[in-house]
Amino acid sequence: MAFDPIQEDCLRLILENMRRERVFPLEDAGFIERGMVAYQTDAAQLIHTDRDRSFHLTAKAAEILDYRAAFIPDESEAQRQEDVAIGYLEEAVGLDASNWDARRMLAELDAESGDAFLDFLAENRAAIEEETAQLADRARDPYAREFARDLGQRPYLRWLAATASRALISGRYRQALRAAEEALAHDPADEAGARHTAMLAMAKLEYGMDELKRFRREHARAYLPVSPQMRRHHLAEKALDPWTLLAYTSCAWKSFDAEEATRYLQRLLRVSTSAARALYYQTEFPEGVFGRVNVVPGSEDELILAISEATPLLEEGLGAPECASFAAWIAEHEYVREALGELPNREAAGARRGRIPGGDA
Repeated sequence: MAFDPIQEDCLRLILENMRRERVFPLEDAGFIERGMVAYQTDAAQLIHTDRDRSFHLTAKAAEILDYRAAFIPDESEAQRQEDVAIGYLEEAVGLDASNWDARRMLAELDAESGDAFLDFLAENRAAIEEETAQLADRARDPYAREFARDLGQRPYLRWLAATASRALISGRYRQALRAAEEALAHDPADEAGARHTAMLAMAKLEYGMDELKRFRREHARAYLPVSPQMRRHHLAEKALDPWTLLAYTSCAWKSFDAEEATRYLQRLLRVSTSAARALYYQTEFPEGVFGRVNVVPGSEDELILAISEATPLLEEGLGAPECASFAAWIAEHEYVREALGELPNREAAGARRGRIPGGDA
């Protein structure tokens, strides 16, 4: 589960048009459907205020940065697209200074380092937290109350989630865990996916298997299936997301429990029909600037994303030549290589990862 910038833009515009036209109740399916059609046809017809246009530009920038530019092979074209997105974000901030998503995204694109961006997030956290808290107090109609309940909370959740994920990348594992837990306290359903960052941070900090499993129990609501169709029979093996499986595998591997580590690795191999390729090549996936990239739960894309975010775990080593790194143990495991050999059009081995600083303990 992750934030979809285009869907969110559509929902914000529909809610604002409900307010303008005094549509009630808010669950008016006909109005919502007409609004969705209008958005797909020409979103401009739903935009009436600077705030409307500001977030619309932010969504357009997010679509470019997180779903388009990062995957363009031509560097000059990718840079041109990024420049367009930056222009959108600068205009968005000019239209609405309280557009915290646009301000955060611009700050990350402009930051000289990960530490500099984390400093920006820390310095401005109190301001966005206070502004978010005031939404409910200032709400005087059902439209404002609905916005304050859900859509208005999301920029703050993305702020916390960005703090957690960037702290993980920068080796600040305790800070990453704190920020993730704060996001979960604010939104127990965890639409931002902060639980995944928390799980990786805990594994990096060498929390035991019991503690990792306790975390999942304490945040059970965040781990509920996104739809009833994804629920399993109570006797079936409990489905675990790839972030959890990677954390469990790492925990067992670092405990020299090869049998248990292999058991969780086998479950990772069952995530998709071509999971072995993802586990072997361990491709870097660009961090989403708007938020964690929206992928289908249980898909190979989700596994690739989780593997990329687990880089701090994968580059750990135990010292012995045969256990040079967790990444190598996974890629060279007999089960991964056997599964890879069964895939069509197998490619030559990719380059192995380098090493990153170990971060705090």
